Amino acid sequence: MKDYINNLENDEIGIEFDNFNMEVELKLFEDYEPKPTEILIRLYIPPKKSKGGIIMNNTNSIYNEIVGYIAKIGKCCFTGERYKEWGNWYKVGDYVVFPRHAGIRFTYDKLPVFSIVDDAPLAVIKDPRKVK
Repeated sequence: MKDYINNLENDEIGIEFDNFNMEVELKLFEDYEPKPTEILIRLYIPPKKSKGGIIMNNTNSIYNEIVGYIAKIGKCCFTGERYKEWGNWYKVGDYVVFPRHAGIRFTYDKLPVFSIVDDAPLAVIKDPRKVK
């Protein structure tokens, strides 16, 4: 598929952060239309690592399910009184940390994603590999 994406178990596609191209990645969601108040997050799940030709299975840490980048933002997000002070504090392409039980996890075209409401992200981060 793309050299920066590796297949994971269950046919989910992980992100190879060092060879990642956000522009190419976001094109994978061009045909996804979020509901008006939905934030679609592409989960950051590191690919399996290979050591001397042996594939090492990454343990599926709970932290793999609480960080990802914003893939889509619904058209009614950031509306309402509270956003007059907050503003749009994150944008498409930003990596965010969010509560594990704030939405629903599913797979979209073999990409692990998470759907939440616009006020669920807790923080914007630069490098998802730092979340442990």
